[in-house]
Amino acid sequence: MNDGDEREIQKSLIKNGLQKQLDEFQMLSAIFCNSGELQVDDYSCIDNLNGYINDEIDRLTTKLDYRFDLPLLPDQKVQILVELPHLYPALEIPRIVIRSSVIPRDQERMLTAKIEQYIEEEVVEREEPYVFQVVGWIQDNFTELLQTTGEKKEQQTAPSKRSGAANEPIVFERLWIYSHHLKSKMKRQTIIKTARDLHLSGFSRPGKPAIICVEGQKRDTQEFWRTIKPLKWQKIQIKFNETEPVADEKEMAALRHFETGFREELFCEMDEDSDTEDQPMSMSLFMKFLEKHNCGYIKKELFGFPNSTESPIS
Repeated sequence: MNDGDEREIQKSLIKNGLQKQLDEFQMLSAIFCNSGELQVDDYSCIDNLNGYINDEIDRLTTKLDYRFDLPLLPDQKVQILVELPHLYPALEIPRIVIRSSVIPRDQERMLTAKIEQYIEEEVVEREEPYVFQVVGWIQDNFTELLQTTGEKKEQQTAPSKRSGAANEPIVFERLWIYSHHLKSKMKRQTIIKTARDLHLSGFSRPGKPAIICVEGQKRDTQEFWRTIKPLKWQKIQIKFNETEPVADEKEMAALRHFETGFREELFCEMDEDSDTEDQPMSMSLFMKFLEKHNCGYIKKELFGFPNSTESPIS
């Protein structure tokens, strides 16, 4: 078999999987048809997949991802985020993540592991799509899942924090992260929730380009990076990092440039109520924001502009 034949077989496998993904999504849309129950952030991804299936385009630029917003807790909706690799269902498993403002981030990771375990052990026939099966299992067992992962979390964290805290040095770190773009509501919510759960300060600018800054204890900034890096990005990188050992939380607080916590900023010359994440960033507003927070020095690292006089750690 030559390389051309192998490429054709691979393309045929991908097209077959993508068609099944779109058929499944259409079925799910008919079942979860109440307002807001099933949402896609960017419907252009469906056009991209259809174009590839129909040989109208040669390259896939996205994956199909969508989210359920379901009342799994009393007076509280819970998000089930689904991201499908191109070879799902036959050869790759989906990424299915639970998100809720009342569930701690480390418990969310345990829930993700439980979902992966269920797929590996209980979904025997994977030639056909099975997201509906997994979502149904989550709905039927959510209370029990919360209880078991909550108990496991308490068992894991109680002794480990006491044993490690005494000897672990405290290092302050500020990360400047640059991405080609950030539009997905799922990613934006993950960034905000993760930063706040880790008690990091800083900001996230969605749109194109995307700028994220987080500051706090190094173990937490690195955990933030480990959490967001695996998300689907066209390009993402740490452009600059600043570190400094500190004696205590008081010294760390003095090094923070964003004392009010973590928030999303847009830097657009439009009304705040408009859908501004699709608008270009106002470089003037962004530079004023950096200067206000004593971060003018980062202009060179991010965009190649001349440095201001501020020192990185001050």
